[in-house]
Amino acid sequence: MLSPCQQLLAGLVAACCLTDPSFAGPAFNLDQLIGIGLNENAYVLASREQVAAAKGDATIARAYPNPDIGGQLGRSKERNSLTPISGQVYNITMAQPIEIPMVRSARIDAADEIVKATDASRQSFEDDTVARIKLAYYELLRRLAEATVTEEDLALTQQIRDRIALRHQVGESPKFDLIRADTEMLNARKNRDAARLRVEQARANLRLAVGHPLPEGWTVEGTLPNSIQLPAKEKLKAELLARNPVLMKTEAEQRAAEHRLSMEKSMRLPKIALIAEREVDPTQQYSRGGVVMTIPLWDWRSGQISKAKAEVSSSRHQLNAQRLSFGESLEATYQLYQIASNQVRVLETELLSQAAAAQRIAESAYRYGERGILEWLDAQRTYRAARNELIAARFDLATVSVEIDRLRSISHQPPEKPIAGTANSASQLPDF
Repeated sequence: MLSPCQQLLAGLVAACCLTDPSFAGPAFNLDQLIGIGLNENAYVLASREQVAAAKGDATIARAYPNPDIGGQLGRSKERNSLTPISGQVYNITMAQPIEIPMVRSARIDAADEIVKATDASRQSFEDDTVARIKLAYYELLRRLAEATVTEEDLALTQQIRDRIALRHQVGESPKFDLIRADTEMLNARKNRDAARLRVEQARANLRLAVGHPLPEGWTVEGTLPNSIQLPAKEKLKAELLARNPVLMKTEAEQRAAEHRLSMEKSMRLPKIALIAEREVDPTQQYSRGGVVMTIPLWDWRSGQISKAKAEVSSSRHQLNAQRLSFGESLEATYQLYQIASNQVRVLETELLSQAAAAQRIAESAYRYGERGILEWLDAQRTYRAARNELIAARFDLATVSVEIDRLRSISHQPPEKPIAGTANSASQLPDF
């Protein structure tokens, strides 16, 4: 057990650690966190290696077939001869397959489209990673803002409780006011503790989204946006159709399927291989050349062609479904953006200012004895609710903008700078 002096010393050290910047870790902004996520996240690096693997397959598709070389060695001896001749015999054979030009070009084109599809998949994964980092970042900013206002609420409630207790001691305030103030203070402390826990949860989610260890004591810098300007809905839809990596991947897969269909049809043509042979025995030597042709007499690759046709049709239907789905998703998300923007504007310009004015009036009325503690606490509670709604609305606005940026594949670009200016988070206490 620590003595009271030791406990006091430990508290002072802890306070110094919280207030002294030398004890704090580095502060990351959103661009730095995105940079760490894109350059250090193992899943992102793995997706980039898949592109390299697809490029290797494209190199394989361009390779020419190697020749087949074989030989035999033995001995020979004449029969039905009085003086038989014997000796070694050998032959060497080489076969060089000749590719059909249409088959080769279709195979190369299909491999190139697979590279494009894999790169689009990599871009989609990076966009999703950036979106997760942004959402976790804004979530942490929201929880930090909530924790800050709960700390201010607790400090304000504590001061109110102390002043009511003083007025109760001198007989100017009833016992009920003190009980009510104690209840409000306990509720404020409970909200403060819950807000701190949510901050730690948001920090853990951000570390998970970044996918790389962050330094000890790290924190974030930045604010939730008050306003975000987006292009017109028609321009957003055009950008989505032209740049969305999921659509680009499906389009590339459709083109690859079409090239595979062309390749399967071309493979029904006869295959040709050039043959060269040399044979030597004790009495003679031979040199031969020729052609070997594989004739598609029984197998016309009907199964392979049917499968390729089905893949082309499937990719076409999938592309049409994705275009419709993304268009509807953009429509719904844009409506949410308009709603969130309107909520932020109304809360900042009307509701929050009116709630703050009502709180000031209730404070003055309580100070002059025209209203009781209930009216003052109710006005303060209304102001807190409006302030928390503003924080939530700004967070909703940020999340909607992240989703729109992800759909049009600009999540890797720096976010638009928020407009500065926030409402006051706490009101001044009246002088008694």
